[in-house]
Amino acid sequence: MNDYADQLRRRGLKATPKRMAIIGLFVKENRILTPEEVWVPLRRKFGRLGLPSVYRNLDTLAGCHILTQVHQFDNKRYYALCHARHDHHHHHIVCTSCGKVGEFEGCALESVRRVDGFKVLRHFVQLEGICADCQ
Repeated sequence: MNDYADQLRRRGLKATPKRMAIIGLFVKENRILTPEEVWVPLRRKFGRLGLPSVYRNLDTLAGCHILTQVHQFDNKRYYALCHARHDHHHHHIVCTSCGKVGEFEGCALESVRRVDGFKVLRHFVQLEGICADCQ
């Protein structure tokens, strides 16, 4: 957990008890979680805690590359822990059965500089599959 606290501090952010509890929950669960699934156990632990506060903390942790936002077809927001504690470009693969998230590096899109007059600012690649445990 100290690695995550250090990662926050390198970005000029505090490793608050709520942020560390959120990270701890993702470490424990090892799957994608909705903000509501994060909010319920944190509310038990911290008492009065609003869902908007959870959303803000999740977005902050995603901005630090500690969490990543995962896109699903149900239009809900999901987050997952980035296991490799790095700031460089990487992508994710999500198990459609259990929600486990893996990471991979390498991206053919890096070679695309301009597309039909567009300057590419960012892109998102997420693969879906079945993890070894669920096969």
